[in-house]
Amino acid sequence: MKKLQLILVIFLFSFAIQAQEKKQNETIKIEINSNTKTIYVLGGIASVITKDDLAFAKKYNVRFHDFGCIAPENFEEYEVKNTLIFEYLNKNYGKQWQKEIKSTVLGFEKWVKKV
Repeated sequence: MKKLQLILVIFLFSFAIQAQEKKQNETIKIEINSNTKTIYVLGGIASVITKDDLAFAKKYNVRFHDFGCIAPENFEEYEVKNTLIFEYLNKNYGKQWQKEIKSTVLGFEKWVKKV
């Protein structure tokens, strides 16, 4: 009987995790499909967004969000969001933007290695 209860608990737990991941993925897709595309960067005490970044944002119709000196808890989620923006930029602007974006953007170097 205890084995059956354990199996049921494991099943319910995995179902809850899958539902949460699906909700996160849907939220990410909504963000990607919105008019405002956001690229997330880790900063510090001073902002890391430069004039070149602002020119990049204007040219490619994106915006940058600097977390400042407090990194987000769900770091990987923001890397995934950035990855989707990178795919969007490739699809809509070719590969030229890759030479213009700074390599310190969350997940960019990891994404470039996979492409």
